[in-house]
Amino acid sequence: MTRFVFERISVTLALLDAANDKDPGVQEQVRKSILTLGNHQPDKVLSMCQDYLVKHSKLVSGHRVVVLQTIELVVKSKIDDISSPKIKSIITLASDEMTRSKEIIPDWQQTASNILVAVGNKYINDFMEEILSKFQPGVLPHFYVVETLASLSDSNVYGMVPFLNAILGTMLPMLSMAKQDNMKLVFSSALSHFSESILEYLANLDKAPDPTVRRDTFSGEIYTAYDVLFSSWLQSRDPKLRLTVAEALGAMSHLIAQDKLEEQLPRLLPALLSLYKKNPENYIISKSLCQVLDAAVNMGSRVLETQIDGLLTALHQQVCSPVDYDKPPTVKNHNEVLRCFTIIANAFPDRLMVFVLQRLENSNERSRIGSLTVLRHLINSTSSIMETKKLLVLASIKQPLADHSNKVKQRVVQVISAMAHHGYLELEGGEVLVRFIIQHCSLPDSQHVCSLLPAPPASVTASMCDNTLHLFATTVGRLTDVLWPMLLGFLTPAQYSNATAPLCKSLILLASKKRAAQEPGFIIDLSMPGEIPPHPMYTCMHTCHKSPVRCFAHMPIRPHFLSKTLATINDSQWCGQLAVEATRYLPTYGSCLEEKSFLYKCIGVTLQQCTNKELVRKQLQEILISARHNDATERAGVAMGVGLCARSHLDDTLAKLEEFGKSDAFKKASGIFGLLKDKNDVDVEKMKSTMILCYGHVALHAPEEQLLLRLDTHILRSINKHFNTKVRGTGGLAASGLARLAPAGSGPLLAPALATAPAWRAARSEPQLSNTACVPQHIESWLSSRQDHERERAMRTVAELLQFYLGSLNVKNLVTFHNLGALLGRLAPRCTDPSPAVRTAAVDCIYTLLHIQLRYEGFASDYRDDSVETLLTMREKLSDPDPSVLYKTCSDLTKVQIKRLPHQQLNTLIFMLFEGLVDSQSNCSRASSVILNTLLRNRGTVINTLLSHPLPWDR
Repeated sequence: MTRFVFERISVTLALLDAANDKDPGVQEQVRKSILTLGNHQPDKVLSMCQDYLVKHSKLVSGHRVVVLQTIELVVKSKIDDISSPKIKSIITLASDEMTRSKEIIPDWQQTASNILVAVGNKYINDFMEEILSKFQPGVLPHFYVVETLASLSDSNVYGMVPFLNAILGTMLPMLSMAKQDNMKLVFSSALSHFSESILEYLANLDKAPDPTVRRDTFSGEIYTAYDVLFSSWLQSRDPKLRLTVAEALGAMSHLIAQDKLEEQLPRLLPALLSLYKKNPENYIISKSLCQVLDAAVNMGSRVLETQIDGLLTALHQQVCSPVDYDKPPTVKNHNEVLRCFTIIANAFPDRLMVFVLQRLENSNERSRIGSLTVLRHLINSTSSIMETKKLLVLASIKQPLADHSNKVKQRVVQVISAMAHHGYLELEGGEVLVRFIIQHCSLPDSQHVCSLLPAPPASVTASMCDNTLHLFATTVGRLTDVLWPMLLGFLTPAQYSNATAPLCKSLILLASKKRAAQEPGFIIDLSMPGEIPPHPMYTCMHTCHKSPVRCFAHMPIRPHFLSKTLATINDSQWCGQLAVEATRYLPTYGSCLEEKSFLYKCIGVTLQQCTNKELVRKQLQEILISARHNDATERAGVAMGVGLCARSHLDDTLAKLEEFGKSDAFKKASGIFGLLKDKNDVDVEKMKSTMILCYGHVALHAPEEQLLLRLDTHILRSINKHFNTKVRGTGGLAASGLARLAPAGSGPLLAPALATAPAWRAARSEPQLSNTACVPQHIESWLSSRQDHERERAMRTVAELLQFYLGSLNVKNLVTFHNLGALLGRLAPRCTDPSPAVRTAAVDCIYTLLHIQLRYEGFASDYRDDSVETLLTMREKLSDPDPSVLYKTCSDLTKVQIKRLPHQQLNTLIFMLFEGLVDSQSNCSRASSVILNTLLRNRGTVINTLLSHPLPWDR
C-alpha cells in the first residue's frame, strides 16, 4: 500500500513537472491526468499542487497557470469531498496567487480568481472572510479582487446578495479614488453584475434565503454610484469604458428610486442614444436602453412621452442596419432593439403604429425592410395590444405587397406568416395576403437572380413561399376553415400554374384533417342550379364521376393538374369512359372553338391514364376524323390532345397518326370521312398542318428515351411527307410543329429533319441562302406571340436552322448573302424580349448569321472576327432585366452588326425595323427604335445616300 501511494505521488510530481511543456495538447493531458488522480484523493493531490507552488516560488508564469488550472479542475469536480481545512488553505493560496503582483497578468490572476469563485459557490463565508480582508475602506483594492466579487455575484446570487449592501458601502468611496481607466472599468463592471444579481434575487424571493430583502435596500447606494458613473465616467474617451459604464447604468436603472429615475430620464436617454454615433458595436447600448425603457414604463413614467420621437427614430435606424449572422454582436443588437419596440408598444401603441406604418411608405428600401421587421415582431410579441390594430395593419400591408424589391417581398412573406398565426388572415382582406403567397409560389426560376445559383438569403423565393403555405396548412389550425376551400380557387387560373404542387399538397393536408375530424365543412355543395360555382376546381372533382361533360365543359382546369388528379384516382376503366363521353360531347360545341380545343386536351390527359389500348386507338381515330382542320385553334387543340396521349401510348399514337396519314381522307375520296363532311369542306393542306402539329406535340410530350428510338423511323419521315404544305398560313403551323421538337432534342432532331425536308433541299440546292428569310417568316407569328413559351420555342428553332445551315455551307458555290439585312431586322429586336431565353437565342441567331456572312465573304470556317466574338460577352449582359442595360447592350449589338452588313442591305434592315416598331412586345418595339437610332448615328451618311434611290417598296 505504501509503495502504491509512493508511486502515485511520484506520478503526480512528474506530471506537475511536465505541466510546463510548450505544447498546449501536452498541458491539457497533464491537467486531465492530475484530475483523474484528484478524483480519487482530492485532498492529497491539492496538497501536492500547493506544495509544488510554494517550493517553486520562481516558476515561470505559464507553468504556474497550468498548476492553478489543475487545482481549479479538482475543486470544481470534488468540492463536496474536500475537507474544510483544505478548503481554507486553497482559498488562502488562490488569494495570494491572485494579488501577489500589483501588475495585471490576466492568465495567472484570472485562474486564481476562478479558484476563489469555484470555492465561493459552496463556501461563501470562508470566501468572504478572505476576500474582504483585501477589500478594506480607504484603500484601492487589487483589480482582481473587484473582478472576483463581480464574478461570484453572477454564479452565487443567493450567497452574495446579503453581502452586497456592506460591499457597496465600502466600494462607493473608492470610486472617487479610481483614476486609471482599468479600475473605473472593473468597478463599473462590478456594479453592473451586482445590480443584475440583486434584480435576480428580488425576482425569485420565494427561493431566496432571506425573503425580506427589498429593492429600496440598495436604492441609495446604487443612485450614488449611478451619479458618479453618469456624470463623470460616461464621458471617457475610452470606448470600452464608455460601453461598460452604459451597461452598468442600464442594470442600475431598475434599482434607482422612481422619483430619481424620473428626474434623470431627460438626460439619461439622450446620453445613451448619443453613444450609437460613437461606437461601432451597439449591442451593449441597445441592451442598456432596453433596461432603462423597461424601468421607465414599469413605473408609469410621464417624462418618457417627451422622449418618444427621438427614441423611435434612433431605434428605427438601428433595426434598419443589416444583420450579419456571422457576427453575434449584430444579431444580439438587433434582438435588443426589437425588445425596445415591444416595451414602447406597451406604453405608446398608437404612436408606435403610426410611426412604423408611415415608414412603410419611405422611398428607402432599407427603411421599408426595417419597418416590416418591426411590424412582424410586434404582431408576434404584443398580440393583445395589436388586437385592435388588425384592420389597420391589413389595410397598410397592401402597399408593400406591390413593392418591386425582392428583399422587401421577403419581409412581407415573413409578416404574412406572423399575421397568419395571430388571426389576421381570417378577417376581410386576408385573402389578398394568401394570394400574394401563392403568386410567389408561382415564381419561375428565371425570376430569381440567376437560375443557376440559389437566390440570395434576403430575396423572396418560390420555395420560401411553398414552405409558408405548408405551415399555414399544418401549424395554423385556425386557418383551416379559411384555406379550405379558398385554395381551391387558385388551382385553375393560369397565372398560378407553377403553384400547383404546393397548392395540392396543402389541400391534401387540409382535406385529411377535415375528413379525420368528420367536419361537415369538408363536403362543399356547389351544384346549386342556375348559379356559377365560386370554386370551379371543386365542382370539377365533385361532378367528374357523375358528368365528365360538365367537368370538362365548365371547368378551365389545366391539363397538368387533371393528369395528376387522374393518376391519383388510378382507375383506368373510369378514365377510359371519361374519354369516350368527352369525345361524344365534341360535336355539341360546334363553333365554340376555344372550349372545344380545351376539351381535346382533357381527352388526351384522360387517355394517358387509360390502359385499354384498343379504346385509346379508337378515341384517337375519333378526334382526328371529327376535327375541324380548317380552324387553327381546333387544329392546335387536336395536336395537344394527341401529344398528351403519346406520353403513355407512344407507339399506338404514332401508328394511328401514320394510319390516318394514309387514309382516304387525305385523298379527298369518299368513305367514312365523306360521311361526316362535304368534300368541299376538306382542306388536305390544312390536315397536313394538323399532322405536323401532332408530331410536334408527340415529340414534346413523349418520354425522351422512347422518342429517340422512333425519331428517324416514324416522326421525321412522316413530317417530311407533309412539310411541303402550300396553303397560306400553314407554313407557320408547320414551323411551329418543328419548334416543338426543340425541347425533345434540339439540334439532333432538327438538323436531320431539315436535311431531308423538300423545302430545305430546295433552299440548299441554290448556292446561297435565298430561302432562309422564309424561315422566320414562316414562324413570324410565333416569334411575336404573346406567350413566352411560344416565342422561346420559335426562336430556338430559328437558331437551330441557322446553325444547321452554317454547318452545311459549300464554300465553292457561295456568291452573295442577300437576306442578311432582312433576317437581322426580324431577329435583332428580340434581344430585349421579356423572356431571358428568347434574348439568349436571339443573340445566338445573330452570332450565327454574322458567321454565315463571313463564310459568304470567303473566310474559312474556323475564322473568328473579333467584333463578332464580342457578341458572346454581350449575351451575358442581356441576363440583366434592367431595361436601361438591355437597350444599351442592344445598341452595342447593333454597332457590331452594321460592321458586317453590306451597305446595299441597310434599306432592307430599316424596313424590317419599321415593322418592328409595332411589335406585340413593348420591349422589342422599343428595341427597334434603339436600333434605328444607332443606325442613324453610325451609318447616317450611307443611309442618306441609299434613301436618295428608290426603295424596293417604292418601285
